[in-house]
Amino acid sequence: MVGLVAVAALSGCGGGSAEPPPAVGAPPSGSLPAHSLPSDSALADCVAGITPWLQMYLDGGTDLGDYQEMGLSSAQGGALRELQRQAAALRAQGPLPAGWVATEVQRSCTAIVAARATGTTRPTGWP
Repeated sequence: MVGLVAVAALSGCGGGSAEPPPAVGAPPSGSLPAHSLPSDSALADCVAGITPWLQMYLDGGTDLGDYQEMGLSSAQGGALRELQRQAAALRAQGPLPAGWVATEVQRSCTAIVAARATGTTRPTGWP
């Protein structure tokens, strides 16, 4: 009997979930990763991921943390950092043009989704 309990415990029959908890700032659970969605959905997911973090930065946030903690891919994190840099440069000259955030996030995400679809992105992850 003790052997069965040990086997059940080692095989993961304890009823726990194998999925990790969502990252801080991640999209709601139940959404599929962007790389498994059709490109329109992947584009919308990318835009929805980057826009609030960019807006937080524009509203006065300084250190937004690691892209993984934000629930972003490495490509999205890179795009966010580049958009922050561009926004800072534009703001040095005056206010951002109307619609700048939406236009630039859309442009960045279009490039990310296209790169994924054509396989031109570098592999991510460890190692």
